[in-house]
Amino acid sequence: MKHYLPDWPQSLILVLVFFLASVLGAIPAVLGVELTSVTYALSMGLTLLWAYSIHLRNKKRGFVYVPVNEPRRGAFSSMVPVFLLVIIATPMLGALLEPITSLIPMSEWLQSLFEKMLDTSRPVDLVISTVILAPLCEELLCRGIICRGLLARGKPWFAIIFSAFIFALLHGNLQQGIAAFGLGIFMGWVYYKTHCLWCTIAIHFTNNALSVLMSFLFPDLPVTATYANLMPHGQYIALLAASAVLLAAIIYILYRNYKDDQSIISFKVRPASSGEALGRERAEE
Repeated sequence: MKHYLPDWPQSLILVLVFFLASVLGAIPAVLGVELTSVTYALSMGLTLLWAYSIHLRNKKRGFVYVPVNEPRRGAFSSMVPVFLLVIIATPMLGALLEPITSLIPMSEWLQSLFEKMLDTSRPVDLVISTVILAPLCEELLCRGIICRGLLARGKPWFAIIFSAFIFALLHGNLQQGIAAFGLGIFMGWVYYKTHCLWCTIAIHFTNNALSVLMSFLFPDLPVTATYANLMPHGQYIALLAASAVLLAAIIYILYRNYKDDQSIISFKVRPASSGEALGRERAEE
């Protein structure tokens, strides 16, 4: 996909392709094959196939490129500390986003949708669709294609926010969309700093895996349950405070680690014929 650097209108077209592909992806369910993993694989697979066809066309024409995954460790000796930090940050961010998402009443239709998505009676289907396919496919699309394309074209803040908006839009409902937007901003920033798609996949994997794990451990817990419902008020406030402090500390550590690494924040565009950069560097944060 490295030869496909979409701008924001082209990114919106990708979203349209996804929703059109979702209609085709629903065909197996209509035929009686009610497996979320099959529906999701068709919907996202057709979307990524569309993007790959554009990549091949651009490559044939000799278009410039930006690598999808080019991990940079910054001042660390390896990428391991970066992975550990972003994984630890994920549940902290989830806890801080919960008070915002809980302000939105969940309709009966949405409750039914969540219950179906987290149906533990089909554990293999649940794990494949939510824990494996979603992190891999959605991160390739939202960060590896859309965010990368925008980072190569313009301001980092716009690339991060717009790709997070697309990520939220793909979820198709406000309840998930708000949480996805907040998580998407963090993942976009991490991708901007590290140029490592596997870091954002790790964040996405951790977030989804925790939800699935809770479904297996507490199958009778309603999908509307929140930390605020399950914990005494004092403990809940302590959880939010601790999450805020820890998340802020992790973000600061990552920021300091990559602060002076200009090769990270430039997302240099390269000619199709060589590995040399064209010099489109940006030092701004």
